[in-house]
Amino acid sequence: MLEKLTKRYFDLYRRYLSLNQNNWFQYARTFPVVEIAMRNLAHPVLGPTLRRLFRFEGPGRYTQSHIVPIHQNISYDSDRQNIIMPIEKIRRVIEDSSYRILMNRCICRDGFGCTHCPRELGCIMLGEACRNMVARGVARYATVEECQAQLGRAAELGLVAICAWAEFETVAKGIPEEEHRDYFEICLCCPCCCLGMRNYDKIFQSAHMRKVFQSIGWRARGTDACVGCGMCTEPCPVNAIEVKTDSILVNNSCIGCGLCAVRCPHDAIVMEETVPMKEHLLDHFWGFRPKIRG
Repeated sequence: MLEKLTKRYFDLYRRYLSLNQNNWFQYARTFPVVEIAMRNLAHPVLGPTLRRLFRFEGPGRYTQSHIVPIHQNISYDSDRQNIIMPIEKIRRVIEDSSYRILMNRCICRDGFGCTHCPRELGCIMLGEACRNMVARGVARYATVEECQAQLGRAAELGLVAICAWAEFETVAKGIPEEEHRDYFEICLCCPCCCLGMRNYDKIFQSAHMRKVFQSIGWRARGTDACVGCGMCTEPCPVNAIEVKTDSILVNNSCIGCGLCAVRCPHDAIVMEETVPMKEHLLDHFWGFRPKIRG
């Protein structure tokens, strides 16, 4: 019964309430309320219903995000020779797509009033279903070169790329259900405004939910250059870093975002490969593979 009611609700939502150029800022103002709901995803009573409502759980639900460190000054450590940098995996998926858009603005930064990063730096989205967002006036068609430039700007700013397919977002963006897998997003996130990074300890408590928001195989590690200043702990969204006298210890909760390495004033943190990256970025998706070509 709940599943049928939810489907009916989402069908009506797509038709009458989905995001467009006229209601963009009204949507943005709801983010603090959405955050309250997200913080209760692990609640023993409210959690199961909220997780199904946001399409995190249930039969055929494959919402997931894969975190890719992209900052240009991060150092990488791997046992493999001639390793491809994580950002190159994103560049390839952009090149492989048949249709690309740039969102006009970042709704997360608008929603939380970001003062650290430009709000007009929007996400990159791929796939034929993205035509719906251009028609609604919230994005524009972009060439491969324009998307690569947007990714490069995000890397210069020290942002994190979160490569995702979120079923609930396809509803909010008005993508018809029969097209919702023809869509893939590359979010260019700052930790102050990304709902997942702001609330990691509240949202991702279960093994399944941690699978929803995970690294593509990287983890931070302190080097001998570390002096134990502790500057790296503040940007860590998952509190994975413990400061010692002249070193740091990074625990297994690290999601490989690289924000600590960006912040370190001594260049004493490298990203080490814990699991070999897959051949193609979309190979990291479990349950299904987003379709980026028509």
